[in-house]
Amino acid sequence: MTGGLALAIVAATFSFQVVYSDYYTCVDDALTQTSRHDCETLLPEQLRPLLSTQD
Repeated sequence: MTGGLALAIVAATFSFQVVYSDYYTCVDDALTQTSRHDCETLLPEQLRPLLSTQD
């Protein structure tokens, strides 16, 4: 049971990173905070508060 739950969490995390790879690439390549903030347009409205890059 626990092993299945762990595999589900890993699969969900991997899927999330594949689906939103454009966002993660944009953030990694951003040279300034302003350009990093502009990457949030690649996220759906519901996820912006969770993954916001505000500093």
